[in-house]
Amino acid sequence: MDEVTQVIKNVNDRKERENNSRLISKSKVDDHSVFYVDALIDIQKIISASQSSMWKALRSDPIFTAPFEETQETLSEYNHDKIKLIILNIDIVGSTKLSMNLPIERVSKIIQTFTQEMTKIIRLYGGYVLKYVGDAILGFFNVSSDHLYTLCINAINCARTMIKVINQGFNPVFGQYDYPEIGVRIGIDYGENVIVKYYPHVDKIDNLSVYDYKTLQNNSDLISGKKPVYDILGYTISIASKMTTYARVNHIIVGQLIYDVLSKEEQEYFTVVDINPENWNYISDETGSIYKLYLNRA
Repeated sequence: MDEVTQVIKNVNDRKERENNSRLISKSKVDDHSVFYVDALIDIQKIISASQSSMWKALRSDPIFTAPFEETQETLSEYNHDKIKLIILNIDIVGSTKLSMNLPIERVSKIIQTFTQEMTKIIRLYGGYVLKYVGDAILGFFNVSSDHLYTLCINAINCARTMIKVINQGFNPVFGQYDYPEIGVRIGIDYGENVIVKYYPHVDKIDNLSVYDYKTLQNNSDLISGKKPVYDILGYTISIASKMTTYARVNHIIVGQLIYDVLSKEEQEYFTVVDINPENWNYISDETGSIYKLYLNRA
């Protein structure tokens, strides 16, 4: 394993030197080695395990879990801080057709199994799940300029593994049941965000609104014992969510900041998306022109 780790480190070092001119200022990250996850995992095992989970979900009543405590603990370290993140948004295509053809209890199991298995993949690739939004998932990867290239590759490979699980894991199960197949669209972008804190709702505290932030700050005992909830706000998370609509089914769409980090060879796997400026009017801070989107080739 030491030899494998050394080989991965040597490849990382070479790639990071090639992309050093494009790297940006440091952000806080977990203090551990960053490496190419695909070099250490068996994707076929992931597909088989996900397929087994879908079979079990359709035959029984499994318990579903979500790692939000882990996510909240990570975000709590950056309260009110600006932080560079890679945002990944994955959205199911075909859930409406499922809902029209299957009992809602059946659809619920499928969606829950989907979110459960996609969450495992995001965690496997070093990311965190921020939230579930209907049949979509928002995830993020902490970013350090020292490892930006590697983290971008891991996020893209994470998306590729997700698509393989859908096509080779889930859809064959649906075929056995004569259910409609599903697909996904995945958007990935990179940029600055801010971590914000919310407290549980209380109608009145000493006749002062709970939304009076200064009051809460100056009277911390008023919210003593109430655990805050952390969320991510920013341009990047908004773009990553909205760009997904411009992706084809079972394709990955990335923002210009992700594309620019890739090597020339890797950029060949993507093609710029032709979008009417009236429909997509996000402006790049770096170029001053429309922020470009790139779709992976078939």
